[in-house]
Amino acid sequence: MKIKKLTATFGALDGAVLDPGPGLTVITAPNEGGKSTWAGFWKAMLYGIDTRERDKSGFLADKTRYLPWSGAPMAGEAQVEWGGREVTLRRFPTRTNPLGGFEAVYTATGDPVPGLAAANAGERLTGVGREVYLRSAFVGQGGAAIGASRELEARIAALATSGEEDVAYSAVERTLKDWRNRRRANRANGLIPELEEERARLDGALREMDDARRRKSEGARELERLEERQKELQGDLEIWARIEKHQLNRRYGEAYLEWERAKAAVPGGKPHPVFKTMSGEEAWAFAQGRQREREAAIEESRRREQRRAEAEKQRQRGQLETLMGGFLGAGMLLMLAASLLNGSWLIAPFCALAVLAWVICLFHGRKLARRARETLSIPTIPIPEDENWLAQAAEYREELAKAQQARAAEAAARRRMDDLAAQGGQLFDTLELLHEPSQPKAATAAQLAAVERELAWVQKELARVEGELSHMGAPEDVEARRGELDGQLARRLEEYDALTAALEALGAANDQLRQRFSPALNEKAGGLFAALTGGRWDRLTLARDFSAQAAGEGTVLPHSALALSTGTAEQLYLAVRLAVCQLTAPDAPILLDDALAAFDDGRMALALALLKELGEERQILLFSCHRREAEWAKAHDVPVIEKLYAAETAGTASGI
Repeated sequence: MKIKKLTATFGALDGAVLDPGPGLTVITAPNEGGKSTWAGFWKAMLYGIDTRERDKSGFLADKTRYLPWSGAPMAGEAQVEWGGREVTLRRFPTRTNPLGGFEAVYTATGDPVPGLAAANAGERLTGVGREVYLRSAFVGQGGAAIGASRELEARIAALATSGEEDVAYSAVERTLKDWRNRRRANRANGLIPELEEERARLDGALREMDDARRRKSEGARELERLEERQKELQGDLEIWARIEKHQLNRRYGEAYLEWERAKAAVPGGKPHPVFKTMSGEEAWAFAQGRQREREAAIEESRRREQRRAEAEKQRQRGQLETLMGGFLGAGMLLMLAASLLNGSWLIAPFCALAVLAWVICLFHGRKLARRARETLSIPTIPIPEDENWLAQAAEYREELAKAQQARAAEAAARRRMDDLAAQGGQLFDTLELLHEPSQPKAATAAQLAAVERELAWVQKELARVEGELSHMGAPEDVEARRGELDGQLARRLEEYDALTAALEALGAANDQLRQRFSPALNEKAGGLFAALTGGRWDRLTLARDFSAQAAGEGTVLPHSALALSTGTAEQLYLAVRLAVCQLTAPDAPILLDDALAAFDDGRMALALALLKELGEERQILLFSCHRREAEWAKAHDVPVIEKLYAAETAGTASGI
């Protein structure tokens, strides 16, 4: 497979185009010229972008790192030669993935390429998965060192030994260990401990069943005993209840007789002949009023009698004055007549005075007589009879108090009778003869309450035990399950022993496999390492985890890659990558991003010569920020791209 043309809107690239040659192509650009971005774009076109990656401190996920600077959607197109035909790959954004959309068509016809999809495009085109490709044919900046990978190990082991797509030793070993661990990882984990634990649980369940059945039997006997005792105590309480019923009926009869007597003692409802239906206070006030009326009548009669006596005296005095005035007037007239007859006028004034006195006496006497007659004409006041009203009122009040007491007594007797009736008392009773139980009612009730509490607890415990038994299932089912577990446990133990034996056999087989696996890779990597170092280092030993040791002329012991200079270590791992690439992905384009930056000019020339030689069989893209690679390439007829062009400038403007 060869890259014909790349068009990218990706990170700093905005519609940029890259046209590499069929073999080795040297692409030079200054730092931040877009070289690493092109490398990332080619990786994304093959395998897409992993959206599960998250930004972290000091690390940007590809979906963030390569967002187009222009703000345009992330998109790209790759025209490749694959299987003898030109194919155009397109990736474009979807709602959830910046390069989730995919299209693969034949360039000449536009027909879809069968079986080529977004998920498998890289593996179908390069022949290896993403993990293997990134550890072999794809060398990013400072990424020459190669680490262990189960997928890479499986691929190398398969191709370097049998030539078949086999499974790596570590994967088989891991699988066998997983299988064995599933049976017993340690004392606590695995199928065997689970089976042993379940069998122990079943043994415990059987013991619990036996214990539960024993507790159920004991509980049933205790329940029967408590129920018998409960019946006895309830019988005693029933006797006490009947005795109390007899006593209640007796008290009710006594209360009924008392009520009858109290009811008979209540006076009738006839009104009093004097006070009618007055209250005691009203009767007393009424009697006091009648008594005051009689006393007032007596006083008024006395005053009238006194006035009559005085009037009689006035009448008599008036008569006397009238009579005396008459006598006086008659005497004066006689004296006046005698003086006139004698012709003496000296007595005349005295006579006039006497006449005046007579007139006054006559007038005053008549007035006294008239007043006396008026006074004597006042009728006498009748005096009520003395009926001793206050004594009658006191007696009436006493009768009322006695009647009230009688009614209160009747009401109290009736309430007592009603209370006893509410308790169930009645006039009629049975004639049975009852004997009191041996202990008082309170003690019997207390014992019954204690027995009932104990009975409830025993019933609850018995129900709980029965629930436990119902959840435990039938003992025969548990025994059957225990037998099954014994069989399964025996099989698992046999499997465990078999897997242990398989692991031991696998370890022995792995020792033999390493004798075939390691030399194949070491031989290829060693030859490439010798070419890169000009023969200074001609032997290379690569462990299964891809840690390397190198040896050469004048060395007694091999040196670890960690002890080599940076340039030599980079050459070592470049040799390893190229060897791995030859073994695992012989048709995939090799992409090297500043892979020769640590090489001196001499070893750089050796590396370019080796890459040119390898480029006769496959496509190799070498990105570099140095002019020396481009100068060497021009001198040796190797295509050089010195500018990265943007599509819209038609090859005239430099891309970033």
